[in-house]
Amino acid sequence: MELSTQKNKQSLFIEIIGPIDNENAEDLKDNLREILGEDFKEVIIDLSYVPFITSSGIGKFLLFYKNIIASGRSMRIKGISENLYDLFRSIKLDQLFSIQK
Repeated sequence: MELSTQKNKQSLFIEIIGPIDNENAEDLKDNLREILGEDFKEVIIDLSYVPFITSSGIGKFLLFYKNIIASGRSMRIKGISENLYDLFRSIKLDQLFSIQK
């Protein structure tokens, strides 16, 4: 799994490439923890190149989301595959944050 970031005035864009399995989920958590220190109002996570994600990876996104909301910022996901979109909707993540295909 690779993670890259770009920032403009208000938004921080995160692109993730590769599967988010149990091992990568810990790396994801560490990377997201560092990102929390950045100055932005909204974070946009691009999952266009993520073929699958484990429950551990989803848990890391939820922890990140909780921290984002607690600091008065927002989060959305874009570029999600149909399979991941269905998974996120089935566990009602679309009710927490915006998810765009």
